[in-house]
Amino acid sequence: MGNGLSSFSRTVGSAGIALTLAACPGEQPSEPRERVAASPVSVVAGKQWLQPSDATEPDIWLASRAAGHDLAAGDPAAAHWRAVLADADERFGENARMIANRAVQLETMLREIDIEETVPDILADFAPFAEKGSRSGFSDLCQHYYNLRSQGLTREAALAVLRQQAPPSRAPAEAGATDIRP
Repeated sequence: MGNGLSSFSRTVGSAGIALTLAACPGEQPSEPRERVAASPVSVVAGKQWLQPSDATEPDIWLASRAAGHDLAAGDPAAAHWRAVLADADERFGENARMIANRAVQLETMLREIDIEETVPDILADFAPFAEKGSRSGFSDLCQHYYNLRSQGLTREAALAVLRQQAPPSRAPAEAGATDIRP
């Protein structure tokens, strides 16, 4: 029985040493740490694309991207973008969301080949290529413009080529209008 008691004493002794070391005065017990609040994430401004099911309005997205942080719907910058997109929507066959997506995509693609053009520049440059109501293809225009720029043409030269190649656009109502009256 002496061996059993001796073994038991060593086990208890070892456990006691471990408990003593765990409570050494050199180590402070862990204190609850305050959580450091992360800087607010610009959820809307940071989006690279608006999914079809995304509830974010394209004007808010573009205004937030331009500002570098999320903006509220009532922000005057959003109102400006809403007007720009409404104008583009009247000219091109795509809706405002797709126009915003394509313009941002083109801006990104151009940046990847070291060409700095902004979404406002792109929309302003492309608007004259489509009369209101013409429903021209904005996506096609973006792709053609990108191809011209990637071939080394300057902005002005690429726009001149697009101007030369653009078919005259007429609003659908004008194209089929007749002088017949009921």
